[in-house]
Parts: sequence; C-alpha cells; structure tokens
Amino acid sequence: MFDYLVTSRARRQLLRRLWADGASGSVSALARTAGVSFAAAHRELQAMKAAGLAVAERDGVATVYRANLAHAQAELLTALMAATRSAHADSSADSNERRLRGELAALGAPLAGPVSRDRRPPPEHVLAAGLVLAHRRPTVARVLPVAFWRQRSRLDYERLERAATRRNERQALGFYLELTGQLGGDRRLVRRAGGLRDHRRTALQPFFSGGRGVFAMELARKRSPALARRWGFLMNMELESFASAFRKHVPAAA
Repeated sequence: MFDYLVTSRARRQLLRRLWADGASGSVSALARTAGVSFAAAHRELQAMKAAGLAVAERDGVATVYRANLAHAQAELLTALMAATRSAHADSSADSNERRLRGELAALGAPLAGPVSRDRRPPPEHVLAAGLVLAHRRPTVARVLPVAFWRQRSRLDYERLERAATRRNERQALGFYLELTGQLGGDRRLVRRAGGLRDHRRTALQPFFSGGRGVFAMELARKRSPALARRWGFLMNMELESFASAFRKHVPAAA
C-alpha cells in the first residue's frame, strides 16, 4: 500500500530512512544510505521540511535532517512505516548484498558471495555499487582496493565516474583510486583521482554510516588516514589496515 500511495522512489526511501530506521544525517549521507541521487534527496528533504515531516539542525558546518516526531500525525506515520517493513523486504536486501559481494568477488575482491553464471553487470557498475556498500561494511571497504587494482587495465574510467556520480560516490571513488594507486605504485591511478576532488567540500564527514556516535567519532578522528581526510572523510580504519589486505591478496605488492 505504501508503494502505491507514495509513487516517488526517492521519497519512499527517505521516509523509510527517517521514519522507519530512525536515521539522521546530512543530505549527502542520507542520499548515500537511501540509494538516491544528491539532487533527489535534497529536493525531497526540503519538501519534508516544508510539510513539517522533517526538521533540519545545524551540526557545525553541516545541516542534519531527522524525522519530526512532534508532528501531529507522527504516530500514524510511524505505524504506517512499521507496517511496510516486512520480512520479505529484509530478505530482498540481504539477497542483493550477497549478490553484490559475489560480483565483487568475480572482480578479484577477497569476499564470499555467490558468483552468478548469468550475464554480469559491467565492472564499473559493480565497483560503484561496492563504494555504496563500503559505507556499511568495513570488511568491504578494506578490500575494495584489491578489486580496483585487478581491474585497473580493463576499466572504462569515464563510465566508472558516471556510475559513481549517480550514486553520490564521486569523492569515495577519488579516494579509492588514489589509495589503490599508492598501494600498488601506479601513478596513473593517482592522477585519475585528482580530477574527481570537489575542492568546495571542506567539512569532514564520517565514511562509515554507523560511525556517528561520540565514541566512534573520536576513534575516527584519531585513526583516519591523512589520505581519507584529504578526500573529506573520517574513518576508523588506519592506512595499514588497507595496506595489509592489499599485500596479502596482491603478492607483487608485498
């Protein structure tokens, strides 16, 4: 019923994030976790704010959106959202993640997942989707450079950039290209990364979607590699964690 009443996919996804999952975050963070474009997320969040369904608060230089639980119809909307969270939806999400892990494994990432014998999506699309998953799964984040390295001579980098941009992952793509280039000693990847940086982006954002608690943020500030900071990210994962995984699975780099 919810899908019938709310025809916009972006609106459905953002309503679920704010009202069903209790999430909060900047436009960029919510767009990434909802799987929608930055423009669609900005438009819908502004509309929710105007309708009183969301509130926006300043957190340093960032604007953070959350559900307005003081809304007169908050109880009704919460009940509707709860009713939409079926076991089927959860199973579908798990299935999609397993499939993506298998597709990343087929590109050389040391991940467990079913490798489909059917026609596989282009590697550029798989890697861009992997960037999205990396924000939720540190294990994926740690080994993505291995997949980028093994596919580096086969990639259409213009297609890869478009795929990442559609997913609001342009900065993450730049970070991973530069990181992979540094780990493998390929300056071409480092140069490709340079054109992706948004110099207007000055505020540091948590890379991992679950890393916004006080303790998690403190660890991220202490452990974030300088490279991640240059790309606008705080992450509770040191450079050596990436390097050790890379050395293990790319023997020539050892």
